[in-house]
Amino acid sequence: MVRKALIFGLAWVAFASTGCALLGELADPMGTQKALEKAQRHYTELVRWGELERASEFVDPALQAEYLTQAEAFHGVRFTDFESGKMQMGEDRQTATALVVYHAYSTATLVEKSIREHQQWYRDKEGFNEWRVRPQLRQVIGGVTGR
Repeated sequence: MVRKALIFGLAWVAFASTGCALLGELADPMGTQKALEKAQRHYTELVRWGELERASEFVDPALQAEYLTQAEAFHGVRFTDFESGKMQMGEDRQTATALVVYHAYSTATLVEKSIREHQQWYRDKEGFNEWRVRPQLRQVIGGVTGR
C-alpha cells in the first residue's frame, strides 16, 4: 500500500512539473522572451568584460559606429559586477526595456560607483527572434569617469 502511494506521489510530481514547463512554453511559444533574455545577458556580459567590439553586434546598426567610438574612453573603466533587473516586454512583444546596474570604477580614481542603464531593446525585423539594443553606454562611462 505504501509502495503504491509512493509511486502515485512520484508520478504526480513528475506530471505537475511537466505541466508547469508546458505552461511556460505556452506563454512564450515562439521563444521571444527567452531569446531576449539570452541576448540581453550576453550583451551585458560583453560590456562588463570590456568586449565592446563583440558587444556592438547587438547594437542597433544605426548606432554601431558611434558606439565603437566610445572604446577609447572605455579603456579607463573597469566593471566589477552587474545586476540585471526585471525586463519589461512591450505589449507588441517587439520592444522591451531592461534595467541594468553596473558596478565599476575609473582607473584614474579607483572609486567604485553604481551606474544604472536603461537598455532599450527591439526585435529586429531582419532575423527571427534577433534582438537589438539602443544602449546608453556614453552615460554609463560618464557615470564612472565623471565626464
